[in-house]
Parts: sequence; C-alpha cells; structure tokens
Amino acid sequence: MRTFRRCSLALFLTWLILASARTEYRPTALDLALAPYRYSLFGWELSHLPDKWLHKLDGALTWWQRPASADELAWAREYFSLAQRSGQLTRSLRAGSLSPEQVQQTQQELDSLDQRQQRLRPFVEQNIEGAVTNTLAQKGMIGWWGGVFPPVDAAFSGTPNILVTSPRERIERQWAILLSPNMQDQQMEQVEAEVRNGRGLSAIVEATGGVASYPSVVSDAYGLHNAVVTVAHEWVHHWLAFHPLGQGFNQSPEMTTLNETVATIVGEEIGDQAFAVLTGQPVNRTPSEARPPAPGAFDFNAAMRETRLGAEALLAQGKVDEAEAYMEQRRLYLVEQGYIIRKINQAYFAFHGSYATTPGSVSPIGRQLRDLRERSGSVKQFLDTVAGFGSYGAYEEYVGGEVPRP
Repeated sequence: MRTFRRCSLALFLTWLILASARTEYRPTALDLALAPYRYSLFGWELSHLPDKWLHKLDGALTWWQRPASADELAWAREYFSLAQRSGQLTRSLRAGSLSPEQVQQTQQELDSLDQRQQRLRPFVEQNIEGAVTNTLAQKGMIGWWGGVFPPVDAAFSGTPNILVTSPRERIERQWAILLSPNMQDQQMEQVEAEVRNGRGLSAIVEATGGVASYPSVVSDAYGLHNAVVTVAHEWVHHWLAFHPLGQGFNQSPEMTTLNETVATIVGEEIGDQAFAVLTGQPVNRTPSEARPPAPGAFDFNAAMRETRLGAEALLAQGKVDEAEAYMEQRRLYLVEQGYIIRKINQAYFAFHGSYATTPGSVSPIGRQLRDLRERSGSVKQFLDTVAGFGSYGAYEEYVGGEVPRP
C-alpha cells in the first residue's frame, strides 16, 4: 500500500510538472514596465538580517571595546552629516550638469563618504535601537520575561520608492508596489504613464522614509531626529503585526490609515523621547493646528488641505479632468511658494492621506486617535486598546461611544 501511494504521488507530481511546463507565461506590458524597478523585501531581509545579528553578537562579545556614549553621539552626528552630503552629491550627479572631471571628482568623494558610513553604520544603528528599546521599556512595552518584543531592529539605507494607484474618479488607495530607491524622475514618469495607460487609474511614485521589513529599512537622508522617530514608527508596525489591527492592514483603506496613524502617533512620542535621551535635547512637538502661522506667512498645511478639499468637491461632481487640472494648478502654486512637489493627483492624496495626521488627509481618524491617546493613561494602554480593532467597523463602534477615561 505504501509503495502504491508513493508511485501515485510520483505520477501526480510528474503530471503536475508537465502540465505546468505546457502553460506559457506571457508577462503583461505593466509587468515588463515594472520589472527593472521592483524592490525585493525578501532579498533585503536575506542580505541584512544575518549581518545585523552577527554585529550584535560581536558587540556583545567585545563590549569593552565600544566607545563611550559621548563618542557614540559624535559618531551618530557624523554619520547623518555624511548622509546629507552624500545626498547632495548624488542629486548633482543626477542633474547631469557636471563636466566629466567634476563627475569623476564627485564620484570619488561619494565613494569615500560611503566607506566612512559603512564603518560607522553598525554602531549608529545599535545606539539608536538601544535608545528606542530603553524608551519602550520605560513605557511598559515589555513582556513577562522583561524584554521588548519584537526586538527593535533597523538598518539605515536608501529606502524604496512606492508606486501607489487610485481610481481617477475618486481618491482611494487601491494597490501599492515597492520599487527601487534609485529611480530617476523620468523613470518614475514612465512607470506612472504605463500604469495609467487605458486603466482608468491615477498613479504616483513617491519616496518612503521607512519600510517595516525586519530589520526595518530606514532612510538616513533626513537627519538623526527623523531617523530615531522612523525607527520607533516601524517598530510599532512590527508590534501590531502580532495583533488584529496590524493583521488587518490591507483589509481596507481605512484600516491602512488606522495602522499608519497609530504608528505615527506612537512613533513620534517614543522617538522624540529617545532622541532627547540620546542628545540631551528635548523635543517640543506642538500639533500643527495649534501653531498658527505668523501674519502674512504662507501656511502650507492650510494650502494643502484646501487643495484636497477642492479636488474632492470636483470629483464628487464627476469632473475628473477638471479636478486633475486643478491639482496641477495648485501644485504649481506650491512650487512658487518654495515647496517642490513633483506631482499632485488622486494617487498622491490616496498615499499621503493614509497618514491621518498630515494636511493631505481629510479623515477624522487622526483627531479621533489623538483624542484617544490623550485620554489613555499610557502608551501601553493606548496600544493595547487600538491593537484589538480587527476591522474598521469595530473601531467605529468603539469611538462612536464615549471614550473611557483612565
């Protein structure tokens, strides 16, 4: 009987392989357009996770060789200063206005900067991970064994771009694909054009500040404070992945917004405190709505919100072409004010609107979650509450009633 079953299984697998071989795969035009730029999270994790933990082990075995905390802070400041300079040089190369000699000199400087960053990176990552871990522990985010789970783990690198789509007739995040971090503007335009081609979609390729892979990939292009906050933000996504809210991330646009907004609120709170511990510089983060602009000063938040509401109103009337023309007009106006934005369309707002605390969002979720955080006794209480929302309906039912005070 066992022999017969083995033969039957072998015959079935042989048939399956032959049947699969007869099936001809024909990639679509969109598949071909995206193929050169696709970003592999699996490849990222495969190449970075072993190195990260080998460095941690090496650090544990040679702890007496580690520099003093003052040296670590100096190294962190140097690392992000190098990253900023590297970004400037890379942009000058991409502009295509340098002479051959200048290109060679710029590339040599970039190579030198990269070598120094590679030497500093493991220690800077470990220092920031430690600061975020300690802050989380102080906030009570520890398990019964006394440790933070999942462990805070981040790697600084060029973060991927993200391709986001929305139906043209409304603003709604439809699907998103991670793409290479090294795309030129022209390549972004080509990908967006291919996605739009005959599909009734709005598309945009935007940069990301971080991605919640494991370890999370975090941009080093925006300075030390931003990096610490982003490490904390991505850790919240890691933690939520073990709870109903995180597991429902892709269930609906509303659930995506819930996840991103929770991570933003907690990431800012934890990240600001960790940054203050690292540097001795306290962070005074006042909500944008509580910071009225100086008389006569341009208010970007108000202008962006006006743009979103204006586009929504035109789309609600079925005036799709007019809405797109209006958003482009508003983009040019923002550029005149010094805000360089490559494109504003339905997909732009679908992406940025996922973060309900930003001016590009009209969702009530940002205000609701901030109110819930203020009413919660601690970060842990807040996270324990929101983590249990397995659907947007469950969240609506909860906030529809009076939010209990601690």
